[in-house]
This record gives sequence, structure tokens and C-alpha cells, in this order.
Amino acid sequence: MPHYHRLVLYFDGASRRNPRGPAGCGWVLREMDDHGTDHRQLAWGYQYLGHNVSCNQAEYSGLELGLDFLNDNCYSCHGLYIRGDSEIVINQLEGVYEVRSNNIIPYYNDVMQSIRGVDSNFIKYTHIPRSKNWQADRFANIAIDHEQSENFEA
Repeated sequence: MPHYHRLVLYFDGASRRNPRGPAGCGWVLREMDDHGTDHRQLAWGYQYLGHNVSCNQAEYSGLELGLDFLNDNCYSCHGLYIRGDSEIVINQLEGVYEVRSNNIIPYYNDVMQSIRGVDSNFIKYTHIPRSKNWQADRFANIAIDHEQSENFEA
């Protein structure tokens, strides 16, 4: 069971011709050093989601995949920092925005269930600019370009 002081989970989703697709999602897990800077990359993954998937659905899918990786591989940490460039998703997770769309509620519920499974003392959500989320974005687009069902690397 790997234990870390602080982990950073970046997530992203992409839907070309939103919401008609094709769509994909990606995530990157990094360790944070003692100075609060991203240190080494621990794992990453992506998944092709098919057609008729909205950008917000793809964003949630990327986050859920990353969280499921943490849970499936028994990662634990003192603090988990979740970072994404979707202001809507981050604000919904923090409870600032209400989740009202029937298309998003199941994705939100799945992510919240995955979050409850994370072995962490605290979780902090941060909206970041797209330029700082380039790796997760790259994986989301790789998923679309290669149309692979799922891929991750630890």
C-alpha cells in the first residue's frame, strides 16, 4: 500500500463537436514535494468514451478514472489535491454550484462515491488554467485519436 504525504490528481475531458463526440478523458497523478511543487509523475491514464458524450461528462469520467486508480491500487496520502480546468466540475465538487442536469447527476454521484473511498486526511479542489492542465488534456485527446478502451501506466 503506497503512502504519500501529498498527491496531485489532474483530470480532463474532451468532446469534439460537443456533445456529439467523439469524446475521451485523461488523468495524471503526481507526488507533491515539500515545497508544494509537482514532483514526480506516479501514474497516468486515458479512456475513449465514444460519441454523444458532453465535455462535462468527459471531465467527470477523467476524474473518476484517476480516483478509481488510487482506490484500486490502495494509494493513501495525507492530502489529495484535485486539479482541473473545468470550473463547473470543480465548483460542483466544492458545493458552490448545484448539480441539476440529469445528464450529469450520475457522473457526479459516481465521482463522489469514488472520493469517499480515497484514503486521505483531506481533499482540496482547485480550478486551474488549461495551460497548467496540458498533460491530462493531452491524454484525453490521445484517447479520442486512438479510440482505445482504456490505458493507464503506473
